[in-house]
Amino acid sequence: MMKQDPEPSMLFGVKTDRQLEGRALRNLRRVVQDYPITLTVSVNGILANFAVAFTQPTFAVFALLFTGAVLVKGRHTVTRMLVAAGVHAAHHARFHRFFSQAKWTMDDLWEEVGRLVVEKLLAPDSRIRVVIDETAQRKTGAKIFGVGMVYDNRPAARKGDVLRWGLTWVVMAVLVKVPLWKGHVFAIPVLARLYRPRKVCRGGSFKTKGQLALDMIERLRAWFPGRNVLLLVDGNYNDKALMRKLPAGVDVVGRLRYDAAQFGRPPKRRKRTGRPRLRGRKMARPVHYVARRPRQWRKTTLPSGRTFETQTWQALWWVVFRQRPIRAVASRRPGGRRRPEFFYTTDLSLTVDDILAHYVERWRIECLFHEVKETMGFEDPQCRTERAVERTPAFLLWTAGVVKYWFLAERKTVSDSFRPRWRRTPAGRSPVASFSDMLAAMRREILGETVFRASGFRADHAETLKVLINAIAHAA
Repeated sequence: MMKQDPEPSMLFGVKTDRQLEGRALRNLRRVVQDYPITLTVSVNGILANFAVAFTQPTFAVFALLFTGAVLVKGRHTVTRMLVAAGVHAAHHARFHRFFSQAKWTMDDLWEEVGRLVVEKLLAPDSRIRVVIDETAQRKTGAKIFGVGMVYDNRPAARKGDVLRWGLTWVVMAVLVKVPLWKGHVFAIPVLARLYRPRKVCRGGSFKTKGQLALDMIERLRAWFPGRNVLLLVDGNYNDKALMRKLPAGVDVVGRLRYDAAQFGRPPKRRKRTGRPRLRGRKMARPVHYVARRPRQWRKTTLPSGRTFETQTWQALWWVVFRQRPIRAVASRRPGGRRRPEFFYTTDLSLTVDDILAHYVERWRIECLFHEVKETMGFEDPQCRTERAVERTPAFLLWTAGVVKYWFLAERKTVSDSFRPRWRRTPAGRSPVASFSDMLAAMRREILGETVFRASGFRADHAETLKVLINAIAHAA
């Protein structure tokens, strides 16, 4: 008696007759036959949401590459991902073509993971907080598409060594909080764009980093037309091409230049003839503004317990925002001798504490960059063509986002498999899961299901153990 393949609805944990139809259902049946490693219901249930973005054979390749990207340790090249996933029958060129030639787009995957994060991890009436920043991808070789000298803000071996040969990515991440760790913020990537140097752009298609950020904001607004957005950026994105064209419902919290030219609000019009004034009198620059008001410093304590001295005022940053007013905040440590730091927001209803807290939480995207480079091998793919360069690193970044979403959304079912590394934790607080803990939890789910799946044949057990041993042996 031959063993029958499981139904797709049982394997993926979804109602295929309602949620998946047509091409998506055919994709799931093909994956049931092609999987060398059996995934759990929770993992497969997430992958099923992306089935409509692929054709039937391409989705099977996609699922195998996702499995390999999660299981592999060390360098995340396509070949090593295949070995970690247990692929031994298909030729590796089939999986390389998935990134360089297959007809699918990363935006479809980004849109679906963005919808999952916003709908499942954020309150329906809450504002979406997003962070946009850039990161460098170190590469070697002169024939890689879009390669050039880029700014790398990682700690360098020598002082001033901040220029590297590689690529630049502009990434947007959504900040989420979960009830299990109320005081901690997680950054989940939902969009990424490759910055193309002017020399490789044809027909006037060159876009600055600010224009790429604007495209991502507009796409996010198209996904969630009724939701307000709070954008958190650093000083590099105080670009008029971005700030003057922000869609309605998008506010900004960022860093203000210490020497910014600021103006007062325009006075009320008294004469009916002539053009009305667009701005008021020129104000002192922020560093001089606070120096002339030494008695206006007020102490502020953030939720983290750190205390600062602050001043706040309203002004027009004409060069960047034109007539849109901002609330400026100056911050310094009590008794410090360093120059104060300056921040701003276009949401005038935010308090000083809120502005500083939002900007502090912007740092989570820097932690995200460290995680994907150290753990997910963001810089490891060996690709040169345009499509492969645009897709392969973005796929690894997207995989990291899916792992984070899976862990935070399924935390009630994966609590047993969550074993954080030893670390000091304040009394009465549970240890916060790092990205390494989340990745290890998904690996335990995948490998555990492969080992303990039910079967009536001893040969099947032996084959399962062979797949597991090969995956572990080549994943080190």
